[in-house]
Amino acid sequence: MTPRQQPRPVSRPYASWPLAILLLTGAAEAEPVRIPQLNTAEAGRAAIWFDIPAGTLSAALPVWESVTGLRLVAATEALTAPRTQGVHGLYGPEAALAQILAGTSLVHRFTDAETVAVYRADWSAAPGAGAGEVVLDQLSVEGEALGERANGPVRGYVARVSASGTKTDTPVIETPQTVNVVGARQIQDEGATSLAQALAYTPGIASQAVGGFARTSDGFTIRGFPVETGNQGLLRDGLKLQSGVYDGTQEPYGLERLEVLKGAASILYGQLSPGGIVNAVSKHPLQTAYNEFNVTLGQYNRKEVSGDFTGPLTPDGEWSYRLTGLFRDSDSYLAFTPDDKRYIAPAITWRPSSATSVTLLGYYQEIHTRFQPPLSAVGVLIPNGSLPRFAVNRFYGEPSFDRFDARSGAIGYQVDHAFSDSVRLRHALRYYQSGVDWDYILPTSLLANRQVAARGVSLRNENATGIASDTSLEMKFVLGETSHTLLAGIDYYRSFLNSERFSGTASNLNVYAPVYGVGSPVINYARNNGSKSTLDQVGLYVQDQVKFDRFMLLLGGRQDFASTQVLTYRTATQLAQNDSAFSGRLGLLYLADYGLAPYVSYSQSFQTFALTDRNGNPFQPTTGDQYEGGLRWDIPGANTLVSAAVYQINQQNALVADPANPTFSIQTGRVRSQGFETEVRTNFGPLQAVASYSYTDARQVRTTDPAALNQRLDLVPYHQAAVFGTYDMGLFGIPGLRLGGGVRYIGSSNISGGVTFDTRAATLFDLVGTYDLGAADPELKGWRAQLNLRNILDHAYVTCATANGCRYSEPMNVFGTVSYRW
Repeated sequence: MTPRQQPRPVSRPYASWPLAILLLTGAAEAEPVRIPQLNTAEAGRAAIWFDIPAGTLSAALPVWESVTGLRLVAATEALTAPRTQGVHGLYGPEAALAQILAGTSLVHRFTDAETVAVYRADWSAAPGAGAGEVVLDQLSVEGEALGERANGPVRGYVARVSASGTKTDTPVIETPQTVNVVGARQIQDEGATSLAQALAYTPGIASQAVGGFARTSDGFTIRGFPVETGNQGLLRDGLKLQSGVYDGTQEPYGLERLEVLKGAASILYGQLSPGGIVNAVSKHPLQTAYNEFNVTLGQYNRKEVSGDFTGPLTPDGEWSYRLTGLFRDSDSYLAFTPDDKRYIAPAITWRPSSATSVTLLGYYQEIHTRFQPPLSAVGVLIPNGSLPRFAVNRFYGEPSFDRFDARSGAIGYQVDHAFSDSVRLRHALRYYQSGVDWDYILPTSLLANRQVAARGVSLRNENATGIASDTSLEMKFVLGETSHTLLAGIDYYRSFLNSERFSGTASNLNVYAPVYGVGSPVINYARNNGSKSTLDQVGLYVQDQVKFDRFMLLLGGRQDFASTQVLTYRTATQLAQNDSAFSGRLGLLYLADYGLAPYVSYSQSFQTFALTDRNGNPFQPTTGDQYEGGLRWDIPGANTLVSAAVYQINQQNALVADPANPTFSIQTGRVRSQGFETEVRTNFGPLQAVASYSYTDARQVRTTDPAALNQRLDLVPYHQAAVFGTYDMGLFGIPGLRLGGGVRYIGSSNISGGVTFDTRAATLFDLVGTYDLGAADPELKGWRAQLNLRNILDHAYVTCATANGCRYSEPMNVFGTVSYRW
């Protein structure tokens, strides 16, 4: 075997730091390594249906690990051993592994309750073994990252595999573009109730004040560009989801992981914001039974129950299910503003063989709350003349009028079929629907005494649907000295949004001593300010992941065709527009020694506008280009992944005001975002943590408004930094107890609209403690308690989208959860 063909070490997560040190790669003269034997009882583990065909161990072992949920560490020699005869039938995990290894020179032993080492039997002949130990001459690798699936659970805080960056199950370290993955464990530890809270420790992401706005919309900026709908980059299971900004938020408890792909990505998903995507991955059925029921009580009269139930439906494991649900009845820090939610998500998987799976996924949710209206920077961010700032928890609408009632749901399926080891078909289809009744009153201006505000009325009814489909064929082959993973596919997205909007006036309100119910709002129903829009988009794409020597080359191209129709109710005008666009991507990555992987990449994006200029001419799509250079470091033996990247994004053909008639736009604007990001994720022994920093300089570099030229974009701070983690106190004699917390720094950001000041920087602190009464159980079942203290210093910072678009964030929030798992 030539040096180029020799297997390279691949690092993987370990159960504890002593094991990570034990399995460090040794030189030829390395000292023997001792692996302890754990006395396990096969009868204590449920039997599982296995359908693993004959073949190579490198193919069979990941399937075994995926099905059982246990962890494997294996030397390179194990993966290049003779072929296995496979296993078919109902077995316990250990018996199934013995069947897989039968006829080879390999044996296995548990090193702890959930980790199994696979090694050659003759390695145990070395002298020096103590009681209950196996002594190995050496292990030539640290172990393989076996079994993690791109839509499956994340082990701790470190994800090894993701599909959001390539539409194939690709190791994160081999993806030449920034990918951040937040798993369900981190979401749980944070106690997140919105996507904004779940992504609060992720670099390069900013949002309006978390707590108020996040109840009604999932809206972010990624590297300075907004992501609020399907066509801007808000996805579910790799498909575009929402047709409107206020269709309803996604429930974090229903997610297995959140994946953020940074930068232009139209090659994969069609028209998008150039900042990137947020892909929410649903909880899928598992073949191992797991059940969880939670009760949460907390500040603001919060009462919540939730549950997650999964496992096989049939003894042979051919059918499996999952049912996730949540019911919350709660007030909030805003007076007269509930935070009520109902969510249920059933899923069923059919696996007729190890090569085929069909999963039916659906969810339905209801949100009942009130909208936190934007307020003036004067009075929120700075004092209102000689008067104090507006109160954080005061309600400025009308309790008898304001409402935000949203109903949304989706149903779809995913098909995955492997024709062979080298050819795989994937197909997914989903239908989405939502309806929102949204009425609110907001202050529009302060009268001369600076205490009484005039108020306006907005009454909205919105109905939306969406159909998304993606079909791809993946082919793996070798050509000369190169190996290829070729992906070709077609996707389709149809969105429909009917938004009926009416405005009016309401009685004035003393913002310092409000008296509600004075007069009734007057609404002009004769003037509908809404619209009805339909978008049809078809995309054809081809991508090739090429491996040669230690290099990884990623290249691809896509052609999109989009048709848009818009009816504006106020003017009765109709617009029909057809667009097409090509987008591509090119990336090069090098797998160096010591777990280092430097890369460079270039990618493109586009978005269409359903608008015309003052002469009635339709606009061309806006385009984006990203240049990125980065470095990943999978620290050997430490189960730690470090990522760093520098980038520049240029958006061309942006809309700016027409100098001849500012009520129209022209397409001469340009936006540039450039910066640096870094993230560290670790499962190092008792520590699970994430730390991040980002510098983002996003500004308009070409515009018709002299005052806005070279101005930073709103809601995008220069600096953001965060760290969050938990530590297992078992090393201090308190098994089952984990203590942790987080610190978030949010830098100041620009405010457009004529003010001469920026928002203020803020530093927020969170704490979390969990106690697991089932810590001695290898499957961590039993009772569990968790206490979260979010924003413990009670600091309500302010974000401003414009000078009249400011909001307070959520003050301190304390809540506790008791769970039982079986």
